[in-house]
Amino acid sequence: MSGFKWLTIFALLVAGALAGAAAIIASTEINRLTATEAFCTSCHSMTFVAADPHFKQSAHEGNIIGIRVGCSDCHIPPGNWFSETYTHASMGIKDVIAEYTHRFDDPAVWEKRRTELADEVRDEMRRYDSSTCRKCHDATAIVPSTEAGRAAHAMLQQKSMTCIDCHFNLVHAPVTPSASFIRGSKLAVQGKSAKGDAR
Repeated sequence: MSGFKWLTIFALLVAGALAGAAAIIASTEINRLTATEAFCTSCHSMTFVAADPHFKQSAHEGNIIGIRVGCSDCHIPPGNWFSETYTHASMGIKDVIAEYTHRFDDPAVWEKRRTELADEVRDEMRRYDSSTCRKCHDATAIVPSTEAGRAAHAMLQQKSMTCIDCHFNLVHAPVTPSASFIRGSKLAVQGKSAKGDAR
C-alpha cells in the first residue's frame, strides 16, 4: 500500500475520532443545558409542577441544608454517556410531542395525566432499581426509625425491594399507586400505606 493511501486512512481515522469526540462533548453540553430545572419547567404543564406547594415544600426542593435536586437528578438514570443521552433524548421527544398534542395547559387535563404518569414513572424507577436515588443516598448508611422501615431496608439489601417501592410520594403531590404497583413492591408485606413516605 502506498504512502498516500496510508496517509489517507490515517487522516480519516483522525477525522472520525475528532468528529466522535466533538459529538460526545456537544451532546454532553446539550444534556447539561437541557437538564436544568429552568429548562424542564419551561413547558406549560411543568409550570403547574414548579408552582405546586407539595413540590416546593418537599425535602428535595426546600430544605434547611440548601441542597436542591433538579428534575433530571430524579428522572434521568445515571450510567454511561450513551444510556443517559438516549434516555434524555427519547424522554424529551416524547414530552414535546405530548405537550403539542394535548391541552396540558388546562389544569384539569394536566391533573388527570399527572396521575397516569405517576405509575409510569414509578415503574420506570423500579426497572432502574432506583438508581437515581442511589446516586445521592447510601442505603447502607440509612437506619430507619420504624420496624417496618428496617425490615424494608433489609429487603433492599437483599435486592428484593428498591427505594421507589416505599418512597413514592416524596416530591410531587400525592398520587395513590395502582394495585399492580403495590403488588410489585411487596408493600402489602410491609404494611405500608398507599400514601407512601412523604418525608
